[in-house]
Amino acid sequence: MSKYNHSSPDLETILENNPDWLDEALDTLAVSKLTGIPACTLNTWRCRGGGPRFMKFGRSVRYRRRTVLKWMRAHEAPDTDEVGPAHDA
Repeated sequence: MSKYNHSSPDLETILENNPDWLDEALDTLAVSKLTGIPACTLNTWRCRGGGPRFMKFGRSVRYRRRTVLKWMRAHEAPDTDEVGPAHDA
């Protein structure tokens, strides 16, 4: 038995301690880590159209956490026989 607690806090606890957490702006590497999608794939989708919606500030690209989580939820398949939508938003 591990001595570490590997459970994540629930969303209500996160929002209680950090109410702006869902609207936090994430860079491409953070979104890559969150989604498991390589940063180079996110970059390609951004240039060709697709992937989660993003914001552009000069040369900086940011993704709102809320938008990324919503995009991920839209791609959940109810079972293994059904495929979610294509990678576009």
